Amino acid sequence: MKFSCTLTALLLLGTLCSCIQASDVPVFIWGKPSVTYIPALTQYETSEFSALIESQAGADTFTIVFVENSLSTEDLSKCKLGTQTCFRNLAKINRKSYLPNVQNPLEAFEVEEKNVQMVQVSEDGTLSERIIPKGGAVAIVNLQGGDFASHDATIDSLYSRLHEEFDNILAVYTAETPSFSYSSLIRRTRQAKQDDQAPTMKTLIVPNTFIIAYEKFSAGAADQTLTEVSFDKAVKSEANNSDSTLQIELNGPSGALVLNFLLTQGSWEIVGVQFDNTPYYLRHRVHVNQDFSYRCNSLAYVTGDSKKQIVFDEVQIQPHWGAEDGTFTKFGDAWNCVGFTTPGILTGLFLVAIFIFIGAFGITWMMDIRTMDRYDDPKGKTITVSAAE
Repeated sequence: MKFSCTLTALLLLGTLCSCIQASDVPVFIWGKPSVTYIPALTQYETSEFSALIESQAGADTFTIVFVENSLSTEDLSKCKLGTQTCFRNLAKINRKSYLPNVQNPLEAFEVEEKNVQMVQVSEDGTLSERIIPKGGAVAIVNLQGGDFASHDATIDSLYSRLHEEFDNILAVYTAETPSFSYSSLIRRTRQAKQDDQAPTMKTLIVPNTFIIAYEKFSAGAADQTLTEVSFDKAVKSEANNSDSTLQIELNGPSGALVLNFLLTQGSWEIVGVQFDNTPYYLRHRVHVNQDFSYRCNSLAYVTGDSKKQIVFDEVQIQPHWGAEDGTFTKFGDAWNCVGFTTPGILTGLFLVAIFIFIGAFGITWMMDIRTMDRYDDPKGKTITVSAAE
């Protein structure tokens, strides 16, 4: 019972925290010459924001609050008119304070003893009633629609008119709700990760003899789109096997692939590949240590005339000889098809060689510096050095 109550309390606390975070909106404050400096990364609670407004708005201050239906910091940075921001007039204000995260800022103005006037602004900029500025009063101007550029122009013209009528004005620009939800972004990101699942690997095994795992096998004309071919079983050909040779057949409803392996001096290699009784060849020889597997992201074979092609995508393969006790059950260490001398390695070696040459050249010059063997005597005759010396 105690555990269930504790769990319920934690869930309620988590829900409350998520709701508080979801109500954070940006706030701009300007108009007063003594606006307090506010760090850009500060997150204000409603009580802290109320204290800030009370410190700026005295009994003789008229406060006007411009309220959007929804606004987030992303709107301030991404809203553009051509190459300029939608908030051109707001950006021109020299002395203003910006709070990127404030919890329910409108609650700071919902005080009974204050004279609060609610004004609606239509999409064409018409006010529902005239605003008369006076000390200690608050006017909340609700901006309709989502045209930030027109709202910016309305705010500029209305603030300029009111400032001409009343000097002591504190202006606030904010919103009721945020237009950008981080929880929805996280949810979309998680959904994208779930949709983008890793491709399924196909594995075929001949017990104690052969293992292959691959993502896709395709075959067809080299100059056209290849067709995917599926295999459902791997079989060891007893007629073509010995202590040093191994033949494996991969069979499926749309084709058959024959792989021939050769064991020589502690290493194995692929010596022959046939698909639908047609031999295919690899340009680079696959030669791997006996206890290692071979892995490649794209293993391609072509016919002798290079007109047909077969490709293994993301393949790992390993034959094995003499594992009658059942010890060969998984891949050994992988030998990757990427060569050891990649372009990056060659570039690094070339740069190292240049630095070594420059260093050796500099050291040779330093070793050639000679110490003076004669010194000038201020009381004696001046030293004369001839050209021969």
